[in-house]
Amino acid sequence: MAARDIFRAAKRALQTEQGRSSGRKVVDGLAKAGDRATKGKHRSSIEKARQAAHRYLGGGNGNGTGGAAGHGRGF
Repeated sequence: MAARDIFRAAKRALQTEQGRSSGRKVVDGLAKAGDRATKGKHRSSIEKARQAAHRYLGGGNGNGTGGAAGHGRGF
């Protein structure tokens, strides 16, 4: 499968609430892993990125609730 096909499948998945929910869980896990890897030195930057990703995935307030996918600050 070409990378293009993978990105298309991911884009389609993010159009569903279940896909956005899964995306938010992945973002949270990556944020935790990043925080552990940097031993908390970049916690505020990681948290800002996590909140931006949540807004993009439909969480207008950064915690994954409300809003519509893709209408937050873009990546």
